Amino acid sequence: MRTMPNDTLILTFPDFSQTATIVGDPNFPIDGWGGNDTVTATILNADVFVTLIGEDAVMQGNSHGGNDTLTANVDYPFSGATIMGDAETMLGNAAGGNDTLSADAGGNFRSNISIYGDAGGDMSGNTQGGNDTLTGVTGGRAFQNVFSGDAGGSMSDNAHGGNDTLNVFEYAFESTATLSGDAVGAMTGNAIGGSDNLTLGISSDMAIGGGSLAGDSLTSLDDNAQGGNDTLSFVTNGGEQPPTVYGSQLVGDAPNMSGNARGGNDTLNGGEFTDHLYGDARTYAPSAPGSITGGTDALNGGAGNDQLWGGPNNDVFVFTAGSGNDVINDFNQGNIAVGSTAGELDVINLHDYGFADWTAVSSLISDDSSGNAVIHLSANDTITLSGVHAASLEATDFIV
Repeated sequence: MRTMPNDTLILTFPDFSQTATIVGDPNFPIDGWGGNDTVTATILNADVFVTLIGEDAVMQGNSHGGNDTLTANVDYPFSGATIMGDAETMLGNAAGGNDTLSADAGGNFRSNISIYGDAGGDMSGNTQGGNDTLTGVTGGRAFQNVFSGDAGGSMSDNAHGGNDTLNVFEYAFESTATLSGDAVGAMTGNAIGGSDNLTLGISSDMAIGGGSLAGDSLTSLDDNAQGGNDTLSFVTNGGEQPPTVYGSQLVGDAPNMSGNARGGNDTLNGGEFTDHLYGDARTYAPSAPGSITGGTDALNGGAGNDQLWGGPNNDVFVFTAGSGNDVINDFNQGNIAVGSTAGELDVINLHDYGFADWTAVSSLISDDSSGNAVIHLSANDTITLSGVHAASLEATDFIV
């Protein structure tokens, strides 16, 4: 196996209207091993678009990516950068390196950034993603900021995602970001997601911001695809006033699951906003009743008035002081979505509120005018259990 050299490239783009693609290991051999490259690109003018690729356009055979450090500084409005940790396309038995990738739009207007941990496009065959670290800072009025731990396209066959860490921050006026632990496109065949950690931070003095996080795919888990055990979090950073947030959504595995897909055991943490949390998916299309398996997930909406869906299987809903007026939409009902008649053992964790026992909690539960149980935690915090009557709840439904 041929090993490529370790290269260091420092590039600046001072002129108006430029397009450039920089590869760390040009003419990469089919069974090559990439060098540990360091590439830094700084954009100093408008209408400049740069793509950084750790190895080369295609990785195939038994090739292996190096452990690259790729950085893009977008220091001027109306420009952008795309970073791919290893290649545009990965197939065969290609494996990605453990890369450190970062792009900073510095609050500049109309400057979109995208980072893909391994392939900017598809991963197929027996490809393996590396354990990558992605960091992004978005520009203002930028709505096409996309980050994925492994593939910017689909993952198929036996492709396997790495265990990635994604940290993205929105500091500029009117900005959104979309994060996926493994793929932007669908995960099909026997593709497996890695165990990823995704965090979207939003400055609390922004006027408008938000985004979506998916633990495995931003599109779907189909066939026999399997999600990893992921952690997804919204956080607020500094400032005085909370932002106006739109599109704030956390999905443990993928928006859609079909066939015999299996969800991972995920942890979802909302922020100070009105969040929508889905333990597994938003919609389900099982190939047979109960063929889709949900993970055992933990959902914490944080502050704000949140909407929660645990999905199939046994989930834990965690509430802390100041949680707001939240709704659990499928308490002990998640299996219905996949056509399963199996019972569930969902649990509501109220430990942070300091109730003495189940008797203290039960005295706070009553039905609303629609017959839904409402738990009155405090003057400002409630939990509504859609489709559940107060009389059906018991001590084993709670952690006190």
